[in-house]
Amino acid sequence: MKKLLIILLCLPMIGFGQNQKINWGENLDLAFDSASISNKIIMIEFMAEWCPPCKKMEKETFSNERVIKKLNEFILIKIDVDKQQDIAKEYNRNAKKYGGIGIPNIVFIDKEKNIVHQIVGFHNASQLMTILDSVLKQ
Repeated sequence: MKKLLIILLCLPMIGFGQNQKINWGENLDLAFDSASISNKIIMIEFMAEWCPPCKKMEKETFSNERVIKKLNEFILIKIDVDKQQDIAKEYNRNAKKYGGIGIPNIVFIDKEKNIVHQIVGFHNASQLMTILDSVLKQ
């Protein structure tokens, strides 16, 4: 019985300190459904596997524990512009009026499908945290 109790007490520590990962979605329709229920902002990252700044953000920014924790307050979608061209094209039609279509490009959208903020290019963890906090305060 003591062994079982010790095992049960230690189980929560097994995952403690391990790197967390971001759970990106790929379905915009589901994201909008979820946003209408949860009132969360949707964060869409447009990226490509060949894009050096995209790779740098993945490695340096999206691996930061503070960023990962803060991103839990958003509905997250990742769009590979090469693999999901239909979504990228639809976005590009509207993107020009909001600052361009370069990648990485992160767009924050409310449940009514209004773009509330957009950033283009590499942002380090500190910069992204400031932006995330600002978007959440809107």
